[in-house]
Amino acid sequence: MTFSRKEQLTNLEKDSIYDLLIIGGGVVGSASLAMASSDGLNSILLEKNDFASGASSRSTKLLHGGIRYLPQLQFGLVRESLQEQEILKNLLGKLYKPLKLLAPIYKNNGFADMPKIFQNNFIAPKAFKLGLILYDLLGARKRDRKHKKISINETAELFPLLKRKSLKKSFIFGDAQTDDAKLVMTLLRNAVEEHKATAVNYMEIIDISTIENIYEVEYLDKISLKTYKLKVRKIIAATGVHNLPGNYQKKSSKMKYSGGAHLVLKGDPLELQNNAVLLPKTEDDRVMFALPWLGNTIVGTTDTKTFSGTLDRPFANKNDKDYLVRHIKKYFNVDELTYISSWSGVRALLDSSSNSTKSISRGHFINLIETGFIQIAGGKLTGFRLIAQEALQKVFNKKFDLKKLKFVDDIVNLSDTYTTDEFEFTVKHYCVAKPTDYLLRRTHISWFNENGALKTLKRITNEYFTNKQYEESYKELVEEGLVS
Repeated sequence: MTFSRKEQLTNLEKDSIYDLLIIGGGVVGSASLAMASSDGLNSILLEKNDFASGASSRSTKLLHGGIRYLPQLQFGLVRESLQEQEILKNLLGKLYKPLKLLAPIYKNNGFADMPKIFQNNFIAPKAFKLGLILYDLLGARKRDRKHKKISINETAELFPLLKRKSLKKSFIFGDAQTDDAKLVMTLLRNAVEEHKATAVNYMEIIDISTIENIYEVEYLDKISLKTYKLKVRKIIAATGVHNLPGNYQKKSSKMKYSGGAHLVLKGDPLELQNNAVLLPKTEDDRVMFALPWLGNTIVGTTDTKTFSGTLDRPFANKNDKDYLVRHIKKYFNVDELTYISSWSGVRALLDSSSNSTKSISRGHFINLIETGFIQIAGGKLTGFRLIAQEALQKVFNKKFDLKKLKFVDDIVNLSDTYTTDEFEFTVKHYCVAKPTDYLLRRTHISWFNENGALKTLKRITNEYFTNKQYEESYKELVEEGLVS
């Protein structure tokens, strides 16, 4: 079996009843499918847009070790995050990339995540040093992975454009990155081609009803515009920021939303030299990151109570971009700064009485709809495997695990320039249905090229797609802010 949409549609028609339906093709839904299918469950995943088109392709790409949880004394969560880093390192292969991250301590500018009492000039370096010692201990880190203090001269050598005025001390510690969208696609391909699961994009659930403890699910193929029905025994709705469909909408989790925008800078204009920097304090009392990203640079993220665009297609507005540029210039000696693209994601936060999105927990939450049906949302990228495990265990009352991923090299090595062979490969093995599936999520062509790689879109359309699909893709690139 191949992971082409054509073959998945054929496979969909074969089964009269499934053990498990997963609604939502983000990282948690995809991991749930991989684990369930490897355990022998007849499983299917339906996504109303493209796989990874929501928050799972719009993150900061970090597999956090959880150092930001130390000031809140959440030692258990830090230990869990660090342990998970080590597990993912073994499971993800080349999708796991170790990263050295600099934490600079400036006079009168302590780390925003630390309590106010620890932010004065004398205590801040010592408090952060203590936090890093705990970080290493909780992660049982070996010598080559432990943090180290570096001098101002060493800082200047590693990060020549980082501002040194008022710099008191610097620390370097280990963290990790992944390619979030490609991780999703690899999880799905493993489930489909290794374990005979079914996964189809552009399938929108219209309604769910029950007949003698069996769920009957009506869904729309958004490409053919035909409706179908299937029967399933259990449902996991990994719907992120979206409500449940049909009659179940009123049972959806009550959520707040938070917008998180990022800029992509061409090349290495901040001279990070494949390292990363934790920007210690923003004007709204948060931290930010400047990170290397596949030969380019990512800067983010914001945290706003509102966002531009829609839940399906948010985008970074002018205020978001200006905010990010201001903070780059606050910490780096750069006069002119050109970004080639931007994105924004929407976080699902558990509704609370707090008016501040910063103060709301970033943990995941599970909504038990009824026996055999749960909704799950929220959480950090680092915890995707644990969240999927918990969801499956609640539904089936047994343990599941994620097996080491195959096919990692195939998708990691996809270039960010168009080639006919690579495009045809992604159609066959990574379920490309529309040009933007390929341009935005199987590769990064539209993110890494000026004007959203409009010329490549035209070429692909001429060779493989219709004028209607070109117009739809063009509209998507405009709504993403990639085409002016």
